[in-house]
Amino acid sequence: MTDEAEVAAAPGDRWRGWVTPGRVCLAVYLGVLLVYSAVEGIPMDRVGQTGWIIAGMIAIKIGRPWRQHVRTFLDWLPLLAALIIYDHTRGIADTLGMPLRVGGVVDIERWLFGGTVPTVWLQEQLFQPTVRWWDVGAAVVYFSHFVVPWVLAAVFYMRSRPRWVSYIRRVLLLTYAGLLTYVLLPAAPPWYASARTGDIAEPVYRLVGRGWNELGLRSAHAWLSDAQGGANEVAALPSLHAGFAMLVAVTLWPLAKRWWLRLPIAAYPLAMAFTLVYGGEHYVVDVLLGWLYVAAVVVVAQLWERWRERRQPVVTLSAGTPAPVEPAMRTDPDIATEPNEPAGR
Repeated sequence: MTDEAEVAAAPGDRWRGWVTPGRVCLAVYLGVLLVYSAVEGIPMDRVGQTGWIIAGMIAIKIGRPWRQHVRTFLDWLPLLAALIIYDHTRGIADTLGMPLRVGGVVDIERWLFGGTVPTVWLQEQLFQPTVRWWDVGAAVVYFSHFVVPWVLAAVFYMRSRPRWVSYIRRVLLLTYAGLLTYVLLPAAPPWYASARTGDIAEPVYRLVGRGWNELGLRSAHAWLSDAQGGANEVAALPSLHAGFAMLVAVTLWPLAKRWWLRLPIAAYPLAMAFTLVYGGEHYVVDVLLGWLYVAAVVVVAQLWERWRERRQPVVTLSAGTPAPVEPAMRTDPDIATEPNEPAGR
């Protein structure tokens, strides 16, 4: 009878063990976020988006010591401040009097592609008065730039704080390298060269948002139109959209252990490149330079991290020195492991 009772109780025990306060709060959080996104639109502004991310991480940690929640807020606050500074600085980068590059970039593009501007060629081949499936795909891919890098940061933070720090270091290096270039070398995108200066004689349309209406997400299209209207129109070189897509791919590539997981990872920056060029937002040169910036950022970050590791003192234990007790080996139930770091580290 005892064995039968234990077997009967096992499924219920497993269910009660799975339903934790953090998981319940996460489910509630996701429900609220879905309702909010359906009514008000997906949160896209820097402060609102970061607020939702922090709220989600706090929801998962419900039931843990309050110090962990404070640490989450303090960890993300400097990142939020740095990105807000970037947003405001980027908006005035084109007012500092540096000469605007328009025709020179067009000439380079034509030289690379035998007299053809790829944006013009793609729109001549694919643009139609009615929205097509590739327009919808382009809208989704373009929009992912505002979500994917930050969701990835949140996932890293929950799983491993050191990995999060390494990723955010690269994010900030790429962001401010792009900003410095916008200040020193303001350059116009293809639609600007067509509509404002005439360096491209053929019409070039801004197409990255037209697929949202087809999906019934007009709020996203409206937000994108407002964002484009208030953004720096000559911050095209390099393309940080292309750069961040490549940074996401480079970050995830070594973590994907199966070949089929690497297919979408490799496809993501290529899809972003197509979207930006077809949509009239960037030249191929902008995309390639964005990828080159990622390579430079990764090399610089790795060199700095290796230098820092060499600078850290190495602690050696003598034969009679007891080894430190790792958090996972402690028996005191009141002592909790540090958040976001694997036990036994």
